[in-house]
Amino acid sequence: MGRRTWHDRRVPGNPPPLAGPTEPLGKLQRGLGAGYLWALDADRSVAHALLLHCIFNDPRWDRQLDARVEYYATLALDIGLGVVALERFLRFGDDDVETTQDVLAVLGRMAIRGHAEARTVLRDYVARGRFWERAIELLIDDYDALRAGVPWPEVVAGLDAVLVERFASESALAEALAGVDASTRPWTLWSVENPKIAWALSFDHGAGGDEPVPKRGPRPRRVQAKPRELSTAELLAITEDSRWTQIAEELQSRTSGDDVQRLLAAANDPELPMRRAAILALGRQGRRELLEIAQANTSSAERGTLQGAIALALEAMPPEQTRSLAHDWLTSPDWARRRKAAGILATWAEGDDLEHARHALARELELGLDGDMYVVCSLAEALGRYPGHGPFDELSRAYDEIPYSYGRRFVVSALAHTDPTFAGDVAVDCLWDCEPETRSLAAAHVDRRIRLAGQRLDELAADEAQAPSVRRSAAME
Repeated sequence: MGRRTWHDRRVPGNPPPLAGPTEPLGKLQRGLGAGYLWALDADRSVAHALLLHCIFNDPRWDRQLDARVEYYATLALDIGLGVVALERFLRFGDDDVETTQDVLAVLGRMAIRGHAEARTVLRDYVARGRFWERAIELLIDDYDALRAGVPWPEVVAGLDAVLVERFASESALAEALAGVDASTRPWTLWSVENPKIAWALSFDHGAGGDEPVPKRGPRPRRVQAKPRELSTAELLAITEDSRWTQIAEELQSRTSGDDVQRLLAAANDPELPMRRAAILALGRQGRRELLEIAQANTSSAERGTLQGAIALALEAMPPEQTRSLAHDWLTSPDWARRRKAAGILATWAEGDDLEHARHALARELELGLDGDMYVVCSLAEALGRYPGHGPFDELSRAYDEIPYSYGRRFVVSALAHTDPTFAGDVAVDCLWDCEPETRSLAAAHVDRRIRLAGQRLDELAADEAQAPSVRRSAAME
């Protein structure tokens, strides 16, 4: 399933306003396949209204990770949603940056899938819109994957002239194209076909003057000493914070008495850039002293990157050292402690831990949208480690209710491994889920003898705009 990445990403307490998980709108907001299937059979005017509500009122729990664009775009095509409302928003709602980006993205996916009106709206937007460069990117996104359809040069044909007309002076055009990567399309084509575009792309804004000059190349790379060549003290004195995991990997092998004392001192020094590296190294060494450090530095009030290092270190320790702590923290009112405890069980849970995990998951779900979704996902992983002990009612509830669609894959994976009915029930709905990883999981586990599932698998396997992993899973025999 891949490494979890949520140790300190989002703070509970500001969830999106969602309808109930049993309501059609709630299902659509969560990106569930059940919501998609409901919309296909619903009254068209109602389905259109609820879909537009989701597009204009972003329901995602995490904008960076939760997928919705493909879900909205394909559903819009399937239920015949026109682009009038989307175009109207682009004309009058440009100041709402996030919603504008969402609307453009949905139109882009509709256009890629052959919707001529969506393509026209995006082309028109280039002439007047604030995010014209994004519109151009979306017009030709994914065209390499599509064997049929209009070639990408035709899709954007003439838009170079539109830009030249919009930014009429040389200085205005050069300023507008200042952030463009000239090595990407369509700029490589336009820099050959359109002299004014070529001039603007060659203009170096840092050089001064009005003449184009070659843009500066990359700076020479600085040679860094290899970690194994440095002493422990030197490693801990490194100030490049981005290297902390690399440094931790080397420090974990430093186990002499003097080295361990240096690591402990560094792990307790809030001013040291490599504090995180020392903490992770101590965890990988299985040092019990780390438990005290974790106790002293874990709470919802202790924010920052240190929390991720502590979580990784605890998960790296042998389970017999952390099990008692995990059971205790699972019942803590502090979500930061619950999150770390759940991460430990996701990594090391054994049969005796399952009841603790079930009770903790039920408690987290009772908190509703104020619960910690990362805790829910980690506890789902923990339960999924023991297929013979399922099915678990808590997992079914988590699947219906969790607003974090990116994390729902962990719940779905656990269901696939613990619930004998999954292949003929939830897996079918998941073939229409908003997340490609969940669609791929469902395709790998669904009962292919079910007519609806078989039809959907054929669609997914043949759909060139689907993620490659989804197409491969759908095509499996």
